Amino acid sequence: MPKLLVSIIVEQTYLIHFSEIEERCKAAGMDVQRQMTTVGVISGTIEASRVKVLAQIQGVQHVEESRDVGVLGDPPEK
Repeated sequence: MPKLLVSIIVEQTYLIHFSEIEERCKAAGMDVQRQMTTVGVISGTIEASRVKVLAQIQGVQHVEESRDVGVLGDPPEK
C-alpha cells in the first residue's frame, strides 16, 4: 500500500492537547516526522487507506495531503 505525506492541522482550542493528538496520529498508523507545536501542525507519512482515520481524531481540524510540485524549468519525467 502506498504511503502519503500528510500534514495535520490541529484546532487552536486543542493546542494544549497537542502531544495527545500526536500520539493518536501515531496509533492510527502515522509515522510522525515533524511536530510544529507553536503553529499546530504535525507532518509525516501514512498509508493512503488510513488518511480518513486521521481526520476523525478529536482536535484535528484538517488533513492536508502533500502534492508534488516541480521547479520551473524541470524537464518532464519520462
